[in-house]
Parts: sequence; structure tokens; C-alpha cells
Amino acid sequence: MKKIISLLVMIIVLVTGFVYASGDSDIDDAYNRGYRDGYSDGSSEVYKPKVPKITIIEDKKMPEVKAGEYLNLNLTYKNESEYSAYDVKITPIFDNSILEYERPLVYESDKSLRKDKEGVASFSLKIKPSTKIGIYEIKFKMEYKNNSDENYSSEGSIFIKVTEEKVKSLVTVDNMITTPNQISAGERFSLKFNINNIGDIEATDLSVRLNDLSKDTFMAIDAKDFYYIGKLDAKPTYTQEFQMVASENIVKGNNSLGVTVKYKNSEGEEVTEDKTIYILDVLSSNEETNENSGKPKIMIESYSTDHSSIVAGDTINFTFKFKNTSNEKTISNMKITLSSENGAFMITRGSNTFYIEKLGPKESATRSIELNVKQDLTSSSYPINIDFDYEDSSNSTHVSNEVINLPVTEYSKLVINSAYVNQTMVGSQTSLSFDYINMGKARISNLTASVEGDFTAVQSINYIGNLEAGNSDYYDIMVTPNKEGELYGILVLTFEDSSGKQIEVKKEFTGYAMAQFNPDDNINTDIDIYNPPLNEPIIEEAKMSWWQIALCGFGSFLVSFIITKIITAKIVRKKLEDEI
Repeated sequence: MKKIISLLVMIIVLVTGFVYASGDSDIDDAYNRGYRDGYSDGSSEVYKPKVPKITIIEDKKMPEVKAGEYLNLNLTYKNESEYSAYDVKITPIFDNSILEYERPLVYESDKSLRKDKEGVASFSLKIKPSTKIGIYEIKFKMEYKNNSDENYSSEGSIFIKVTEEKVKSLVTVDNMITTPNQISAGERFSLKFNINNIGDIEATDLSVRLNDLSKDTFMAIDAKDFYYIGKLDAKPTYTQEFQMVASENIVKGNNSLGVTVKYKNSEGEEVTEDKTIYILDVLSSNEETNENSGKPKIMIESYSTDHSSIVAGDTINFTFKFKNTSNEKTISNMKITLSSENGAFMITRGSNTFYIEKLGPKESATRSIELNVKQDLTSSSYPINIDFDYEDSSNSTHVSNEVINLPVTEYSKLVINSAYVNQTMVGSQTSLSFDYINMGKARISNLTASVEGDFTAVQSINYIGNLEAGNSDYYDIMVTPNKEGELYGILVLTFEDSSGKQIEVKKEFTGYAMAQFNPDDNINTDIDIYNPPLNEPIIEEAKMSWWQIALCGFGSFLVSFIITKIITAKIVRKKLEDEI
């Protein structure tokens, strides 16, 4: 009897202990989950906000646009959090960017954006006309809410490529006409000339003023020697007229006056252009008061170079055209000498002097010379002096000088020292590492890297940034081999020099790619090649869910109840038999 009771007690203790242990484990798990899910002690809840995260997905192909035009952009954005985002609003950032602010540009969506879902925002963005060729970053601000109407924000950006730039506003003066054609002393006349904007961008705050006026030469009627024009669009011509009078004391022959044109270019810089206008063959009885009366004058009509952009170290061909402005006198024994300050422009061969035997009235001539641009020049304009020494038909000697300024851009030189790609398998990504140095005299800007040949860059254009003169750096980009075996590729670095000109530097490299791994090729798929089995078997610990624990507890209780009932029945029956 005692054995039966002891057995019964043992069974009850074991079952109760099992159930208690299971229940205690459940409590511990719930307690731990409370900490993970925002509970401070397993029972008191601490609020944990559900924060969405919106990012911008950049296209593999970089958008391209010309300066001054509109970029029609479809911007892809994505929710990379586990929580939905609501009331998404995206706004481009205009501060210090190449975007021209025209009106508020906002994209808004009233749809929810769930986890890993994408949306598309469309924009039409105006690029500033003054933007130079290159790669630029455009930033966007993104605002959104969670399901509790709490506000959050983030920023993202994309890179775009400006493929063509506009010529800055450039104002010139030409086509001067007087009415009547020949001016007499003391006579009123009309002076007209054209003001042209030959650039691609409008000029603003444009004004024109006449200079070198006096009571002995020319005067403006009612002192109207200044006019404010305002804005002059790209390419058109504006005709300005002044009402003038020639002095009674003006000298006979050729006379001149100055014209100053001021304006602001697209970058807000004030530009001043000075021009000398010659009024020829003035009729007057005064022939003695001016030593230059009747003197034939030389005027530079035009000049050009065979380089649209002159870079320090270049060799250029400089051409200039000049004219004898006299209606009557022939120029003879003309010597023309070219020079520059501090050796900015040096003669490559031959002499810097030209000789012209005769140049008749109103006749023009053209000369060319090859010049080497000094390599250490910084970006600026440098003068070329043209000195004329000649005689007129009376054998009188005359000297005149003209100065022409040529813009020069600093010398830029980027050198790629080495390029190395790691071995990999076909279809797998690997890194292409390279180092480079700026051996030029100026900073290089908007440096980017791309790949050609048997490799494809994961990102078609990789933006690196700027590099000062004399500095070096290294960079890694991710590439994918296109085929198996020995491979050949070309690393292309593209940058802008200080003038905005785009320059490319290339470096060849080699690599090797193994065949793509196929698990079906003579490999037992039951074996994990990355985690091979050990000598001893590993027995994974079984984990029971709550319903399994509850079912086991209930089953144990039921078995204990039945056994207890059977034993109790036997005891009662035994007592009854003993009493009988």
C-alpha cells in the first residue's frame, strides 16, 4: 500500500514540475519579449515609435540635360523600413545648386507606402543657363508620416550630367553710322551704332556711355551722353542713337570718341567693354591745332585663334586683321611687332616682327603667328601688345599701339598610377582599385569613374569629387565580369579643368574570372560545402511551442488522474473485502 502511495506522489510531483517548468519558461519568454518590444520590466509598456525610412533610388543611367533647359525627371523613391509611410512629400533643394528657382516645386502622394514598396515622383527642373559641362548633385527633401500621424523627414540625392553649356553673355559694339555721312565743323549729326549680345545668355543692367567728349571735338546735345538699356537677350542686336554736334574748333580729318558699355552677365558679374569709334574726314578749317590732324591711323578690325579654349602649355595660331583708316593717305614701310608681358606668349619659330611695304587708303591686311602659351599660367586674361611703326605719303613717321587680351585656362593633368581588379567568378561582383594624382597646376573638379571593355560597373558613373593640384588619392568601384577567362578593361576618369572643359584619362587593366559555380556539377547537394559535417553528429535541440507544452501538460494530468482513480478504486475495494 505504501509503495502504491509513494508511486502516486512521485508521478504527481513529476507532472506538476514539468508543467511548472513549462509555464515558467513561457513567463521568461514573455518577460524577455517585453524588453525587446518596449516593456521596461515585462509588465509596464514603454512607447516605441514606428519610424518609416524613405530613400531615393538612383537610375543606372545618369540623366543628361543641356544648360538652360528643363530636366524632365522621374524620381524613384522607396520605403526601406518595416513600417508604412503616409502623406509622402518630396521637394528639390535649390540652395547652392544648379537649379533655377521658378516656382514652388513639390510632389505629394496621398497613398501609403508599405515596406519595400517604391513610388515615382515627376519633376520638371530648370537648369541655370550659366551651368558648365560636368556632373552635378541634386538634393531632395522628403517628408512623411507614420500611422500615428507623427512627422519624419530625410534627404536624398541623384547625380545628373550637363552635356552642353551656353556661352556667357558677350556684348560688342559695331556698325557705326553717322547722318550725314560726312561731318562738318559746327554741324549737328546723328550717331548710331549696334550693341550686340553674341553670347547664349541674356545680359542685364546694360548701359552705354560716350567718352572723350569736349568743347573742341564732339558734344552730346542736351548732355544726353548716357542711356540705360536694361536687359539684352541672347543673340539680338540693339541700335543706340545719340544726337551730337561737332565743335566749331574741331580739327580737320580723322577724329575719335570712346564708347563704354557696362552690363552684368548670368553670374551677376559686372563687365565693362570699351570701344573707340573713329569719325573720319571731318570737314573743318582748323588744320593746325591738332598734330594728329590728317594722320592715317591703324585699327585692329578682328582677331582669332585656332583654339576655342586656350590652355596653358598649348601652341596656338594667332591671327589678326588691321586696317588703314585714312581715305586719302597710303601707309608705307610698316613694321609690326608682337610682344607679351612676362613671356606669357612666346614665339615658337621665326620672328615676332612683320614688314609691310604699302597699305593703301581703307585697305586691310591679315597676319598670323604661332605662339606657345607659358605652361605655369593661372586662369586669367593675358595681353598681347601689337606695335605699329609706319610712314605716311608725306614721309612722316607714326607710331600706334593696340592691346589684345587672350583668356588662358590653367594646365590640368591627371595621371592614373595603377588599376587592379580582384579575381572573381562570372556574374559575381568584385572591386576595381586604382590610385591617381593631379600633376597639373589647377584643381580638377567633378571627377567621375566609369569602365569599358569586358567588365560592367555596378554603377555606370561613379562620382568621386574634386582634387587639388599636387594631391593624390585612391578609390574602389564595384564591377562585374562579362565572361570567363582572362579579361581586359579600360578605366575612364573624367573631370573638368578650371575653364569647365571636360577631359578624359584612360588606363587599361586585366583580370581573370572563373566559371560560374554550379552546385549540380558532381557535388552532393546534401552536403553544405561552406559548413561541412563534423566527426560527431550534432543533435539540434527541439523547441516546443506553447500549444505543444499545454497539450503535454493536459495529457500528463489526464494520465495522472486515471492512474489515481484506478489505484483509489482498488484501495476502496480492498477495504470493503477486508470488512466483509
